[in-house]
Amino acid sequence: METKFYDLNDLVRTDCHDCHGCSACCCGMGDSILLDPYDAYQFQINGKPLPALLENGMAALTVWEGMILPHLQMNKETGACSFLSSDRRCSIHDHRPGMCRLFPLGRNFSDGKMNYFLLEDACENKSRSKIKVSKWLRIEPAEKYHQFVLEWHDFRHEMVKILSEGEEEQAKQLNLYLLRTFFLTPYDRNDDFYMQFEHRCSHIRAAFE
Repeated sequence: METKFYDLNDLVRTDCHDCHGCSACCCGMGDSILLDPYDAYQFQINGKPLPALLENGMAALTVWEGMILPHLQMNKETGACSFLSSDRRCSIHDHRPGMCRLFPLGRNFSDGKMNYFLLEDACENKSRSKIKVSKWLRIEPAEKYHQFVLEWHDFRHEMVKILSEGEEEQAKQLNLYLLRTFFLTPYDRNDDFYMQFEHRCSHIRAAFE
C-alpha cells in the first residue's frame, strides 16, 4: 500500500484520548528516543537540565552515523522510560521530547521539505480519532517548530559529512564541541529559542567556511 503523507494542517488518526492508562509506547524503546536542541531547552525550563539527566542516568549518549547525540534512557530493571511514573503516566508530559509527541507519526524528509506519515501498527490503541497534525504535536507556533526540525535534520547531515571526512581526533573534538554547543550549554530563557539555535548553527558553520 502506498504511504500517505501529511502536512501540519492535515487530519490524521493519531488521537488516542489521553492513552487511557496505556504506556506501551513508553517501554522497550532502547536508545531510539533521540533528543534535539529544542528538547534540551524544554528540559532546562522544566528544571531538568540535560547535564543533570546525563549524570543521573535518565538520559545517555549514543552515536548516530558518527555524531554523538543524547537520548532518553530506559530503566534497566523495567525497560520503561525513566520518566514513566509508578501509575504508568508520563511525569514530563508538558515538556516531553519531540519524538514522544510525534508518535505514532514518523517524519519524511525529501527535497528540502518535511512531512509526516502514520506508523499504522505502532500504537496498540485501535480506536484513535482524527486530529490535525499541528494540534497533535502541541507545540506553538507549530510552523516555527516544524521549520526547526527540518533545519536540525539538515544541520546534522552537514555535520555527519564533516565528521566522516576528518581525522579520528578531529572528529572526536568536533563531536564534543557540538554536544556542548547544542545540549550542555544553557539557553537563555528570556530570549527566543529559535534565534539562539540559528545563532549556534551559524557560529559552527562559519568555522568551516
